[in-house]
Amino acid sequence: MDQEVAKRHFFEALENSAPEFERFFLARFFGLSISYDESPERCIVEFPYADFMNNPQGSLHGGVIAFALDVSMGHLCNRFLGTAVTLDMTTRFLRPIKDAARCEAQFLKKGRSMAYVESRLFDAEGKLAAVASSAWRVREPPEGEGGE
Repeated sequence: MDQEVAKRHFFEALENSAPEFERFFLARFFGLSISYDESPERCIVEFPYADFMNNPQGSLHGGVIAFALDVSMGHLCNRFLGTAVTLDMTTRFLRPIKDAARCEAQFLKKGRSMAYVESRLFDAEGKLAAVASSAWRVREPPEGEGGE
């Protein structure tokens, strides 16, 4: 493991994180880049590959993959529905990741108090590597919109 890369990620996250969407510590630690499409409503999470993120078999750890998928879905909900919490999440791992990856989250169904979301993770070659689906409870609408 390249300890210098891991240390650099850690200290950059300490210096540049804040307790808010897109800037929280783990998002900064893993180097997530978060962006959105307005139509269709999507959240895209891209992240680099570093060996400190690996499992013992030498590919990206499933927990890191699940984290990135969850972040993409949570940020999608936050952007387009308001503050939401994960009720459940099912993840399917389809192929190992040994390079940078990209998640794309979109709504399967959204309402004022519940949302069903899917995120797909692609490897650097664009091959589907993991899929997650989840249910979210919307807690607060976005600023400027009324409640239920």
